[in-house]
Amino acid sequence: MPSHHDTLVAGLLALVEVARYGSLRAAGEQLNLTSGAVSRRLDALESRLGTKLLHRTTREVSLTLAGRTYLERAVPALRLLDKAADTLQDISDRPRGLIRLSLPVNFGRIHIAPFLPEFLDRHPDIEVDADFDDRFVDIASSGHDLAVRVGVLENSRLVAHPLAADQRMLVASRAYLQRQGVPRHPLDLLHHNCLHYTRFQGIQRWPLRRGDEVHNVPVSGSYRANYGHALVIAAEAGIGILHTSRSIVGASLEAGRLLPVLEDWSLPDISIHALLPGRDPPMRVRALLDHLKDSIPTSLATAGATGLHTDTTSPPLSD
Repeated sequence: MPSHHDTLVAGLLALVEVARYGSLRAAGEQLNLTSGAVSRRLDALESRLGTKLLHRTTREVSLTLAGRTYLERAVPALRLLDKAADTLQDISDRPRGLIRLSLPVNFGRIHIAPFLPEFLDRHPDIEVDADFDDRFVDIASSGHDLAVRVGVLENSRLVAHPLAADQRMLVASRAYLQRQGVPRHPLDLLHHNCLHYTRFQGIQRWPLRRGDEVHNVPVSGSYRANYGHALVIAAEAGIGILHTSRSIVGASLEAGRLLPVLEDWSLPDISIHALLPGRDPPMRVRALLDHLKDSIPTSLATAGATGLHTDTTSPPLSD
C-alpha cells in the first residue's frame, strides 16, 4: 500500500502536469498513465490534504485557490529532489535527463527550433519537451526548467540571462501603401488601418521617436490577434500596417512581400532573455543555455541569416 509520502509525491507530480496542460489526458501522456490513473492520484492527494485542489468539468480542469497555493509551495520541494539527482548526474560530467522548455510561438519557431536538433545530437542523453505558447507561463510553479521571453521583464524571482536584442519596426505591403498612401509622419498613422498584436501590454499606442521628438500614437484598425504570424499574413495581403519585430518579418522583407514604414523613426528595441527558476541550474539546463547563447545572434536586427534587406529592384512608392 502506498505510503503517505508516496501519495503526496505521486499526486503532486500529477497536479503539476494537469496545471501545466489543463487536461487529465495530456497529463497522463506526460506521466505514461491513463486519465483514470491521473484522476485517482489527484483524488488521493486531495484526500490526504483535506481540500479541493482542482475544479473539474467535462471540458476543462483548473486549479482552485488552494491548488495554486499548494503548487507554489510544493514545486520548490520537487526542484530540491531534482537537484539532488542532478548533483549525482553532474558527477558523471555528462548532461542527461529531461528539459522542459517554454518558448514564444513565432520567435521559438524561427530562431530557436532550428538549433535544437544540433543540441540533441550533441547531447544524446538529454530529452527536450518544448512548449510553444505565447501565454505567460510562471515557470517557478509550472515545472519548466527554462523559458525564453521576448519583451520587457517584470520583477520576479526568476534569474534572467540576456540572449539578444531585436528591432521593432512598422511594415506594410506595397499594395497597401500604393492604395492608402505612404505615412510620412507618425500622426499619419491615425488615418491608417493598423494591425495590433494583443499580447503587447498596455494601451494600443505605438511609441515612435526621432531625435528628441516622440509620439505615442493611439492607433486603431480592423484586425487584432494574439498570434503574430496571423498578423504578418494579413499585412502581406495588404490589410494594413503592422507593428512587429525585424527578426519575425526578415524573410518577408527580403522577398519584397513587406516594406518598412516610417524608417526614419524608431521604436523601442525588444530584449530577449532566457529565464531560469534558480541560480544553480542542473548541467543539462546549463548546456542548453550555453547552446542558445552561442546560436542566437546577439543582434537579431543585423543577423544576416534572417535575410533582412529589402527588395531594392522594385520601383519606388509614390503617395
